[in-house]
Amino acid sequence: MKNIVIAFAFLSCLTTYAQALYRSFPSDVLGEERNVKILKPRNYNSNQEKTYPLILVLDGDYLFEPVSGVVDYLSYWDQIPESFVVGINQRKSRYDDTAINVESGFPEEQAQRYMDFIMELVTTMQKEYRVAPFTVLVAKDINANLASFFLMRKKVAIDAFLQIEPDYTTIIQENLVNKISSLDEYNYFYVATSAQKNVASELFSEQTDSLFSTKENVKLKYESIEETNFYNVAAQAIPRGLDFIFNEYQLVEGEQLLNSNLAQDTSKESANRTADMKTAVQTLLDKYEYVKKVYGIDMKLRLKDLVTMSEYIIREKDWEQLLDMATIVDKEYPDIMYGKFIEGMGYEGIGRYGRAIKSFEQAYILEEAVGLTKDDCLDKVEALQAKE
Repeated sequence: MKNIVIAFAFLSCLTTYAQALYRSFPSDVLGEERNVKILKPRNYNSNQEKTYPLILVLDGDYLFEPVSGVVDYLSYWDQIPESFVVGINQRKSRYDDTAINVESGFPEEQAQRYMDFIMELVTTMQKEYRVAPFTVLVAKDINANLASFFLMRKKVAIDAFLQIEPDYTTIIQENLVNKISSLDEYNYFYVATSAQKNVASELFSEQTDSLFSTKENVKLKYESIEETNFYNVAAQAIPRGLDFIFNEYQLVEGEQLLNSNLAQDTSKESANRTADMKTAVQTLLDKYEYVKKVYGIDMKLRLKDLVTMSEYIIREKDWEQLLDMATIVDKEYPDIMYGKFIEGMGYEGIGRYGRAIKSFEQAYILEEAVGLTKDDCLDKVEALQAKE
């Protein structure tokens, strides 16, 4: 991810810090209170039906602000969904919370209770707020090691792991890759380290990549980030990790479409190209179905995505599919002219000029949008009348 994204993301920490809620959380499993910080999504109160992923941050006393800043910035540009960010303060307890028994290799009793507390916190957030069934756990060094033990449980209650400079103990080193590869649900596992030899760089190799290449439900990425050290690697790992975890949520990019399997070889015959191009609309619908199924977000099709896909279809001159896209746009955004306008282009493309004129006339009375004006509608009508 470009450095400018990182810079702006951390500048936004200044604003998100002021918006954070501070709570003293009484825990049944710990038998004591723990201090947490909560960042609510910007538009939480404006849509009473929408749900939001939950991003839990261990070592919240110093990682909460950088994570919440990145989340606030990237969600503002719709690169990741608006999310709840919850940071757990461990200033006085992190070593007890993460202690591993030297003989067994598993978490000590206090650390196991702390893991239960994390799930207790998830349950409470889901009860008190509109939290989607998708949880990201952000952790660094010894906390990243503890977080990995969630994979050892029968039911993995975490959907995505963002691990920074992890300090894996022996049992995790021996079992981590196999545990990740055996997951049945959709899961994300992102690991970032500084550019120095470490346990993670030995665990995640080209052989590991090949192991996951055929698994559709498990997404794994390891990065050794150049010109970073143990302390500043988090500044780049956080935006990179969130970008990876929420990649399928991001807006459709025109350039990506041209390089994807939707782009057709221009040497193919028109009939074959049209048959292949029918996957474009379905690809867009599948994207939103994935967002709903995996991230737990039932969202309206974004106008930017509809426009990007429509422009791609227009470049391919697939007029029948453009008519299908127009139907979708009209359904999602009935008050703007864009749907009727591209419907007119579709009918014009297949030579039905009279029907195209009617569509452009219908577009004329609707709200201007995405750079289209009423004059554009009139120009189209006049041009088509001259052809009839």
